[in-house]
Amino acid sequence: MTTTPPLTTAAGISPTEPAADERDGVMAASGVPELNEKIWFHKTASAVIEADRCVGCGGCIAACPSQSISIAADGKPTLTKMCTGCSACWDYCPEAGLRVERLQALHHDGVSPEAPILSAWSARAATPNDGQDGGVVTAMLVSLLESGEIDAAIVTRREDAFRGKTLLATTAAEIRQAAGSVYHQTEALDLLNRKMPAGVERIAYVGTPCQVSVLRALQGYPWPWRESAAPRVTLAIALFCTRSFDPFKLMQALVDRGEKIGDIERLDIREGTLFARDAKGSSRSLGPVKEFRGAGLGGCDECADFTGNLADLSVGNVGSQPGASTVLVRTETGARAWEAARADLDATPAHDLSSVELMAERNKRRAIKNLQREYDPTAALWITYSEHQANYEGTERASKPVPSFRSHHYDVSC
Repeated sequence: MTTTPPLTTAAGISPTEPAADERDGVMAASGVPELNEKIWFHKTASAVIEADRCVGCGGCIAACPSQSISIAADGKPTLTKMCTGCSACWDYCPEAGLRVERLQALHHDGVSPEAPILSAWSARAATPNDGQDGGVVTAMLVSLLESGEIDAAIVTRREDAFRGKTLLATTAAEIRQAAGSVYHQTEALDLLNRKMPAGVERIAYVGTPCQVSVLRALQGYPWPWRESAAPRVTLAIALFCTRSFDPFKLMQALVDRGEKIGDIERLDIREGTLFARDAKGSSRSLGPVKEFRGAGLGGCDECADFTGNLADLSVGNVGSQPGASTVLVRTETGARAWEAARADLDATPAHDLSSVELMAERNKRRAIKNLQREYDPTAALWITYSEHQANYEGTERASKPVPSFRSHHYDVSC
C-alpha cells in the first residue's frame, strides 16, 4: 500500500486514519472528497477485524450485496471480489455501524432493549439425543421439520471439541448430526447470502444473540439489490451466550495449563465454569470461564445481550438442573413453534428465572464497561464511521491498519 498523508474524519477529530489507502491519497491530492461516511470494506476491517473486535457472526458477509466478502485462511472475513463501497458491511456489523440496543428497543417498546417473556420452561427431549443439556433444540427442530412446520434449519455442527461448521440441515439426520454445543463462531450468517435449495422456504435459524440481532436487521432493513435468504427465516432460536472462543487460542491456553486436549470430545459451560467431556462421557472442570478470557473473542466483551432479546425462543442451561435447558418463549411465533413441538419434550414451567436475570445483568455490565461509546437504546440506530473513530481512537480497541491480504482485491482495483 502506498503512503498517504494524514487525514481528518468528517468530525474533524482524527489526526491519522488507520484505514487510509490509495483512494484516500487521491482525494487528498485532488481536493475532491468522497461522499460523507461512505464505507469501504477496509474501513470495517480496520475498526473491527484488525482491532480484534470481530465476533465471527458473518453479518458483513450476509449483508454484502455483491457477495464480495468471504473467509480468509485465518478464519476471518476478507475480500474475495471488488468492494463496491456500499457501506453494508459496516451498517450491519454489531461491532461497527449497528447499534444493537436501539434495534432491540425498536422491536419492543421503543425505549428498552429488554424483551418480554411470554412463558418460561425447564425442558429436555422426551427421547434422549446427543444434544446439549437435554437436547431440547435438537428435539424441537426434528419435530418441526417432520411435521412440516419448517423446511430446513441453519445449525452449527461440531467438527471437534473446539471447532464447528455451519450447515443448512434439510433432514432429521442432519439436524441430529449437529446436536451439541460448540463455542466457536463460524460466520454462520454467511449461509443467508447463498442460494437456497428448491423447496426451502421456511428456515429455523439457531445461533448466538449477536447473530440473531444481525438477522433481524437484515430482515427489517432489506436492500432491493441484495439476494438474501433472511426473509425465509421464520423461526429464530438464540442460545444463551456470554462469549465465544478462538478455537486455536483456546487449545493453546489449555495446553499451557497442562491439559491433554487430545481426549476432549466436547466442551460445556455451566455456572461460569468450562467443562470438558471425553469419549467415555466422563466430565472434568477446566476452570472458571473468566480465566480463559484471552482465548475469547474480543468483541464478546462489548455484547450486552446474554439471552437473545430478538429471538423467538431463547435456550440455555442457566436456570435449569443439569440435563435440562431453560426455554424462554418470547414471541407468538415462538409460542406456536413451542406448542407444535411440545409432544416431543418433557417440560415443566420455570418459575424462578433469577439466575438467568443475574447472568444477563452481569453480561450487560461487562458490555457497558468495555464499550467505548455510550450504551444508549434511544440513540440513532446507525453509528457513523467518524462517530466510531471519535469514541475508539486512543483506546486498546482502536482501529488498526489492514494487512494487504485482507483487502487485496480493493488494493489491486484501486
